[in-house]
Formats: sequence, C-alpha cells, structure tokens
Amino acid sequence: MEATQIQLRNKLATFFGILTAIAASLMIAVALIFLLSKEPGRTLYFYFVGPFTSKFVFFNMLESCIPIIFSGLGIAVAFRSGVTNLGGEGQIFAGAMVAVLLGTWFPHLPGIIGTGLLLSGGLVVGALIGSVSGLLRMKWNVSDLLTTYLVSSGLVYVINYLVLGPFRDPTKIRIQSVSIPGSYMLPRIAAPSYLHVGIFGAILAALCVHFLMKYTHTGYHLRVTGSNRQFARYGGINIRRFYVLPLAISGGLIGLGGAMQIVGRYQSCFTDLTAGLGWAGIGVALIARRNPLGVLPAALFYVYLQAGARVAMMNSDVTYEIAAIITSVIFYLITAEVTFAFFRRRLLK
Repeated sequence: MEATQIQLRNKLATFFGILTAIAASLMIAVALIFLLSKEPGRTLYFYFVGPFTSKFVFFNMLESCIPIIFSGLGIAVAFRSGVTNLGGEGQIFAGAMVAVLLGTWFPHLPGIIGTGLLLSGGLVVGALIGSVSGLLRMKWNVSDLLTTYLVSSGLVYVINYLVLGPFRDPTKIRIQSVSIPGSYMLPRIAAPSYLHVGIFGAILAALCVHFLMKYTHTGYHLRVTGSNRQFARYGGINIRRFYVLPLAISGGLIGLGGAMQIVGRYQSCFTDLTAGLGWAGIGVALIARRNPLGVLPAALFYVYLQAGARVAMMNSDVTYEIAAIITSVIFYLITAEVTFAFFRRRLLK
C-alpha cells in the first residue's frame, strides 16, 4: 500500500511540475514578446492563436507531429532503458533513404504491400544502425552517447552524397532523389493539407511501446536495467543484452519515422530532409518524462510552438531569432528538474 501511495505521489509531482513549468514558461514568453515586439498584442495573437485560425495550418501542424512522435518514442525507450541515443538525425534520414531505394528497386508491387515494404525497410535499417552502438558498448564498453552521435553524423554525409550523386533525379529542377511510385503513398485525410493516415500509425506506435514497456517481460527488464544495472545484474538479468536491444528498438522507431516521411508526404529524398527531427525527439522525450504515451501531447505541444512561431513571423514583427529565443526558454523551463523536485519534496513528506 505504501509503495502504491509513493507511486501516486510521484505521478502527481510530475503532473503538477509539468503544469507549473508550462505556466511559468508561457508567462516568460509573454514577457519576452512585450519586451521585444513593437506590437505585442498582434504578436501574442498570432503566436498562440495563429495555428488554429486556418484549417490548412492546423492540419499541417498535425502532420508535422508524425515523425517527431516516432523520434520521441525512440529516444524515450533509450532513456528509459538507461542508454543514450543521440543518433536520431542519421537514423531517421537513413530510414527515409532506404524507403526511397526500396521503392525504386521494387516499383511494381501492390500498393499496400509496397508501402509495408518501405516502412519495414526504414524500421530495419534504423534498428541495425542503433544496434551497432549497442554492440560497441557491449563488447568494448564504448560510450553509446559518443558512437550514436558519430555514426549518425557520418550517415548524414553519406546519404546527402547519394541524393546529390547516384540517386539524384535529373529530370527535376530541385535537387532530390528519384521518387517512389505514387501507389505506395499513404492516403491524405485533410486535403489540401499534408495530413495523412500515418497519424494513426504514430498513435498506434505509442500505444504499442507503452504496452511493451509496461506490461511485458522484456519491458520490465528494460525498465529495471535502466533504473539500476547493478540491481538488475543481481536479479539475474543479462544486462549486456540490454545495451543492444534498447538501442535497436530506439533506432527502429526513429528509422520508421523517416520512412513515414517518404510514404506520407515527400515521395522522394532531398538533402537534409529530416534535419532537426532527431534533436526534436530528444526534447519531446524529455518533456514527456520518458513516458511513451506522454510523447503524444509533448510532440503536439512542440509542433504547436513551432507553428505559432512561423505564423507570428509571417504576420507580425517577430523575427526568426526572437521566435527561437521564446521557444528555447519554454523548452528549457519545461524540461528543467527544479519544479519536479519541488513538488516531489512536498508530496513525499
């Protein structure tokens, strides 16, 4: 009973901590807008209300959630399991490129089979890339923080070369790769916006990851190993295995997000297609407190801030730099531990 009460109080501390951090960050954002904008009323309106004033903007905002949800899920699994994945940029880009390659190598499959093949390819290549860092950590104790980042950075240059060179589409003015067949594209659900049925796949993925981590034997081992490796070892868990597995799952989810970008929106790959999505996943995972279900509202909150900044830049005197400062302050406060520690101390007394 006492353990149940402690868990409940921890959840309440997290909930109130998030609310307090959001409230404080929004108040600071309002203060910054009043300080830096010559027309603060107009800026505030477009920053916070702008994303909801147009169906096109709103549905595109939802579409931009999709790869960030997959990225955030991958990072949340890694963090929850006690490993670090800073390779999201390369993994999501590799997932996108492999989807393009499979689509051009197998162009005559039935639509749903072709789409499944491309998505599976993105998932597998992401898992393989993540596994490399896990194996290096398991065999030679090489830091996964270092290897995930370095492997990712190298992959970005390799894939950019492939797009600019061997797989560039010479018939297009824009620099891009060859395109996958149109029959492999996911149907849109709110034309003329880019929102597609992949949004339901992202939600399903969050539910599946939540089930894996909370209700399965493997998920229990991942959580215990992430909390305390020494305890896990004494409990008979092969902790060496749990360097590779969480990074494979993490990379697979992120690579799946890259493939989803191709079959859902772009149809072809271009240089730096997924730039920033890997780092966005880290921010989203931190906001969600490594909770797979929490990734869904966290990703929505993230893209809402991004969409608000873009609308404000187009309709007021806010510049990109000001919008970036405001967004950074909000994210810093929400991911800071101080508010969570405050409520945790009060509730656990």
